[in-house]
Amino acid sequence: MTFRSVLVLLPMALSGAAVSTAVCAAEMTRAEIGAARARIEQTYQAKVRECNQRFVVTGCLEDARDERIRQLRPLDHAEHQVNAEERLRRGAAARERVEKNEREAAQDEARRKTESVREAAQPASMPVLPAARTPRANPELHQRREAKLDAEAKADAAKRREAAAERQRKAQERQRKAGEQQVRSAQKAASASSAPVGRNTKPPAAHLPTPSASDIRALPKP
Repeated sequence: MTFRSVLVLLPMALSGAAVSTAVCAAEMTRAEIGAARARIEQTYQAKVRECNQRFVVTGCLEDARDERIRQLRPLDHAEHQVNAEERLRRGAAARERVEKNEREAAQDEARRKTESVREAAQPASMPVLPAARTPRANPELHQRREAKLDAEAKADAAKRREAAAERQRKAQERQRKAGEQQVRSAQKAASASSAPVGRNTKPPAAHLPTPSASDIRALPKP
């Protein structure tokens, strides 16, 4: 077999492999797609090494790249399909959860209305007995709601206790400051009343007599 015949038969063989890959990719899982990608990459790298040893390198490398792209194209399409199916499954599961919660809420509401109508229909002379509690459609959901309400009530009570303690603390602080102010005022008043007169304290200066007009005329003139 000549080199020219090899170049002619190689694209045909690669195209057959690509068709086989396209047929199988439609039913592949994500793990199988990843494994197929790895095999295609390994084949491509081996083909590149083989092309580098030949005389005509450029054409061989281009054929290898084209074949790699042809083989990866159906895998890309299969991966898109897998992603779309996963999105559909997640969306269907989310809708199912919403519909289930709505059905449970509707059942609870209908049960409460039935109990209210039954209690209203009883004669006034008869004591109203508490309705027997029927199991919830979703005990776990009901338990979570009860736990949430209980936690909110405890948190509210704790906030009220903290606020009352804070008000009491501020009132005690105001009383303490007022008492300290009274003590300081009393001490200052006592110190001012009992302080002795200092030795160097001078008596107030006596007022000088006011000169008369005759005294002013008797002054010597300059």
